[in-house]
Amino acid sequence: LFGSYVKLGNDIWRIYQIHQDDVRLVLNDYIKINDETLTYQYSNKTSYHDDTKSGSIAYYLNHTYLNSLPYKSIIKEVNWTNGYYGSNSNYDYEQALNSTINTKVALISIGDIRLNNELDNYFTLTGAKDKSSMVYSINKNQKLYTKSIQTKLNVVPTISLEKELLVKGNGTIDSPFEME
Repeated sequence: LFGSYVKLGNDIWRIYQIHQDDVRLVLNDYIKINDETLTYQYSNKTSYHDDTKSGSIAYYLNHTYLNSLPYKSIIKEVNWTNGYYGSNSNYDYEQALNSTINTKVALISIGDIRLNNELDNYFTLTGAKDKSSMVYSINKNQKLYTKSIQTKLNVVPTISLEKELLVKGNGTIDSPFEME
C-alpha cells in the first residue's frame, strides 16, 4: 500500500503512512482554487498547528478546505505529530514526535517520506522551536529550511481514512484505489 495512489472525488492522494486500521494520505499536488495554486501563511502567531485560530493554515485546512471536499465525511480525526526540531531540543527528532495534535486535515512533518519530488515550497507541521515564528518548509531543492510563519507558501495537505474504504483499483496512477 505504501506509495499507492488513491482517488477521492477529483483529487489524487498518495499513501505515505499505514496504520492498523487507517492510512495517511498526502495530496499529490498543491491545493488549487479555479486551477490556481493556493498560497497561504502558516499563522500570525506561532508555529503550533492550531485549527481554532482564524487566519492560520490549520484553520483554513480544517474549515474552508475540509468543507469544500465532497468526501469530507470519511476523513478521520487523528493525532498528527506537531513537535519542534531545533536547538532547544538538541536537534533530537524523537522529541518532535512526542507532541501531537488531534485534527482532520494537517501537513506532513519533517520525518515523513515525501512521495512527489515535483512539489516544493510548502510548509511542514514541524516548528523550529516551541512558540516559534519559524516553521520548516520543503524548498525547491527538496531540502528543509525554516521560513517565517507569515510567509505565503504552497499548501500540500494530509488526511487519514479507514483502509477498508479503499476497495477498487490496484493503487497505480492508472488504476488508483477508490471507494465503492
